[in-house]
Amino acid sequence: MRYFVALLICFFSFSGLLKAELSRAPYVQLATDHSICIVWRTVEDGQAKAPVVRYGTSKDALKWSSKPENIQVRRTKKDGEGESGLTPPFLHSAPKGTYQFEATLTGLKPDTLYYYAVFDGEKRLTSDDETWHFRTHPKPGTQKDLYFWVVGDSGTGGSAQKQVYQAMRDFNKSHNLTLTMYLHVGDMAYGSGKDNQFQSNFFEVYQPTLRNTVCWPAMGNHEGYTSSGKKERGPYFDAYVCPKKGEAGGVASGTENYYSFDYGRVHFIALNSHDLDRKPTAAMAQWLKEDLAKTSTKKTDWLVAFWHHPPYTKGSHDSDRERHLIEMREMILPILESSGVDLVLTGHSHIYERSMLIDAAYDTPTTAENHVLDDGDGNAKAQGGDGSYQKSPGLNPNEGDVQVVAGHGGQQLHRRGYSPVMRKSIVEHGSMLIRVSKDTLSAVMLDKMGKVEDQFQIVKKQRVTPKRIAHPWKPSALHEGVFVIPKNAEWSYMADGHPSKKWTKPKFDVSKWKVGKAGFGYGDDDDQTVLDIKGKQSCVYIRKTFQLKNVADAKKLFLAIRYDDAFILHINGREALRKGVKSGRGADAKGVSNHEAGKEYQYFDLSPFAVLFKKGENVIAIEGHNSHLKSSDFTLDPALVLKKK
Repeated sequence: MRYFVALLICFFSFSGLLKAELSRAPYVQLATDHSICIVWRTVEDGQAKAPVVRYGTSKDALKWSSKPENIQVRRTKKDGEGESGLTPPFLHSAPKGTYQFEATLTGLKPDTLYYYAVFDGEKRLTSDDETWHFRTHPKPGTQKDLYFWVVGDSGTGGSAQKQVYQAMRDFNKSHNLTLTMYLHVGDMAYGSGKDNQFQSNFFEVYQPTLRNTVCWPAMGNHEGYTSSGKKERGPYFDAYVCPKKGEAGGVASGTENYYSFDYGRVHFIALNSHDLDRKPTAAMAQWLKEDLAKTSTKKTDWLVAFWHHPPYTKGSHDSDRERHLIEMREMILPILESSGVDLVLTGHSHIYERSMLIDAAYDTPTTAENHVLDDGDGNAKAQGGDGSYQKSPGLNPNEGDVQVVAGHGGQQLHRRGYSPVMRKSIVEHGSMLIRVSKDTLSAVMLDKMGKVEDQFQIVKKQRVTPKRIAHPWKPSALHEGVFVIPKNAEWSYMADGHPSKKWTKPKFDVSKWKVGKAGFGYGDDDDQTVLDIKGKQSCVYIRKTFQLKNVADAKKLFLAIRYDDAFILHINGREALRKGVKSGRGADAKGVSNHEAGKEYQYFDLSPFAVLFKKGENVIAIEGHNSHLKSSDFTLDPALVLKKK
């Protein structure tokens, strides 16, 4: 819990320990139409002075100052100090000597631009430039345009994350656009949501935006490795200040796990899909029902919900097999759809997927028949599409919503297949930019190179009578790419021994190897080349040459594969990708996991290994592994796909 500390200056004068040196730059949180919270961290170093935020409507005239009683102070525990040693609670696991300040500025005017600076006494800690600013929300019910960024599963600290972020910034600059806010749908701090991972993979990467744009978060499973939703403790809860008392609109939730807020005539709902009870009778769902009931009585045109685990996906996760995803679809989604939700934003699955206009697709496995209300691409005809999705003005039960999986913000991408309700499935790093303007919601998916890969609109101009489609559009695995190495292509293979270590090299002689069509295996009655290896050999070697006309195409290649149980991929003699093999290669492989090959191909992005490819002839070599000699089946069924523009 957070508590406000009165007489803050006295606290500092008695402590005599703090000399402010920023260890986490200031960022804005919990904006309303009359307030905002500025958060920052310093490190302990000797002398005490009072922190203060000075602000005003001009960069050069910061006329007002934060009140000491409205600054909450938190710090790390000192050696030998118990939990009762500080109110409010200690920071969970921040570096030793860390102080965190959460300054709430009140009495602000609605929809007003303010500039601010953070001081330690008279010493200014933030630079003297116009990037330190924020804008308050308009009054709830006011008609006001909204433009926000959505990203998920981004917090790797790697190049893809940074490219996605820079692409968004460049796009906005070139189009003269300014973000109103941003939503993060979870997994912002890989691999386990530790305090230092938040610092390096979230705050340091996004600081230019965080200093002036509120990030509204949803907790992901990787944050959940260190933070606990049930206890409301950990680096995730230290990092964010979310509404608990209904101060930003909606019903008070009493927890930062789930909350709601208003921006003009748009109502947002954030949920914890990770470690809280998802049953309709549990606290989160009961609060959701109450919040939606209140929303229905207000001037609200749009309803947007976001959380981590997607109700529909066939990316790196399967929504028909995993409990969290199934329960959000079967237990939470009906509550939202019966209250007229327009857009659901999630992550977790490392892919971009976007549905048609759908309603009540709660079956497991997922079916699209009679659950799709518009099976077009949702793009305005003036822009070359099938036309925008149409809904009635206001919030109306079961008129359809668009589901988006935006788990492509930085983590390695993957696709298992195609969900029947999805209109787009794109294995490419990127993020979303969404505009709400009166009766139109417009969304684009921007890839890491700044290209618009998908766009759709929802329009609420006139009364619509929903019609369910018995046989809606179906996705095809071929509509996004061409096969460089087709399915069921011929490969050279060895399944009766082990080759030399040079078998993956381009000039290796395979003239004495056998030739067969993929897939290779036994025991499934679906193999093109049946292998007699049960009880004899647990590893199979295959390789094939292929041509690459342009070296730039290497960044568009994907491995499509069905496998049981594991494999290691080599490109031109270099290992690129391994799945299910802990260590070693060939006969020396160890720690082979169990994995069942499904009917659908899984897709692996090979762009991180683009440097291994070359123009002209290339060699792809794959070793497939069974978990043990007497396994009942084996599958190694690859193809190579080149993504279209």
